[in-house]
Amino acid sequence: MILPFPKRSIEESPVESSLKGAHVGFTETGSENVALIRKQIHNRELKIKEMTVGKRGKAKVSILYLSDVANQEVLKELEERIQKVDVDSVLGAGELAEYIEDHPYSPFPQLLLTERPDFAASEILQGRIVTVVDRSPNVIVGPATFDSFFKTTDDYSSRWMVASFLRLMRYFGFLIAIFLPDIYIATISFHVDVIPLNLLLSLGASRERIPFPPYIEAFIMELTIEMLREAGVRLPAKIGQTVGIVGGIIIGQAAVEAGIVSNIMVIVVALTAVASFIIPNYEMGSAVRIIRFPMMILASMFGFVGIIVGFMILLAQFISLKSLGTPYGSPIAPLRFPDWKDLFIRLPQWSIRKRPLSTSAMQMKKANPNRPEGDKR
Repeated sequence: MILPFPKRSIEESPVESSLKGAHVGFTETGSENVALIRKQIHNRELKIKEMTVGKRGKAKVSILYLSDVANQEVLKELEERIQKVDVDSVLGAGELAEYIEDHPYSPFPQLLLTERPDFAASEILQGRIVTVVDRSPNVIVGPATFDSFFKTTDDYSSRWMVASFLRLMRYFGFLIAIFLPDIYIATISFHVDVIPLNLLLSLGASRERIPFPPYIEAFIMELTIEMLREAGVRLPAKIGQTVGIVGGIIIGQAAVEAGIVSNIMVIVVALTAVASFIIPNYEMGSAVRIIRFPMMILASMFGFVGIIVGFMILLAQFISLKSLGTPYGSPIAPLRFPDWKDLFIRLPQWSIRKRPLSTSAMQMKKANPNRPEGDKR
């Protein structure tokens, strides 16, 4: 007698919470995940292709797309990459994504992972392709562009002005999370003359007892925050939150009182940590954490020149990346101004009538003119 596999009930995603969106998340059962997406899209053009990956584990992989919208060349490329994966088993969507991404040595994620059926369905409607891996609560969305990692389902459930403000705040948080510690290190180490006199006196007083140079001070605090963050994730939920909050306060206060770090450094690190939490996608947030340390090294060695060099390297990486053959930097590099309606800000829904050019969709038009009658002048 073969017993049925145990499965988890459908619950809200613990990672991608939503205020106004559906409170439903994927499970570890591939067939249920496919059904959750089909529930969102009632259309005969929604096609499902199935294949098996792994000689021993034989993971069932389902590819979902709209046959009259999704680019067939991208679909063919995705299928070929999945078929070339020759391993014993694939145990999760993140593992499969690592096998099929374009640039495995880049810190930037090139494929989206999501636990939300409504987000996956919205990406399919935009012309992208979703890959469901059995035994994984995440699905893979591709091709992805850089701006995809800063969008949430709440952006389209809220009014456009609110959504635009929140999105701009996420981009601003991305810049703060990478560059704020670097600017602090470069300014204190090389460019003290650019600091106003009153602020310089305050900084001098706070650093008077500190035995370490600014970059050592910054590395100590950044590594401490990363360890607290990792401990908070690995511990049980109720204990983890307590450890993160109490540990951060106690360690920060004790470090300042002991003269190991300055109070200004604690503020910089705290702002950096908060800014990194604003980024809605976990993979992009992790990339920011990785990028921050090389940038701090460049700032400690060359000051603002090092920051500029690091920024140029990131920019070159940003321009050269591709996701399933699609430019990662679109619609910025290459410039595609029609897609800017949903880039840094989100214009009203009725003004966005075409799918993103980055998807190379076969049908670009997705809506007719629907401007509210009362707003017409």
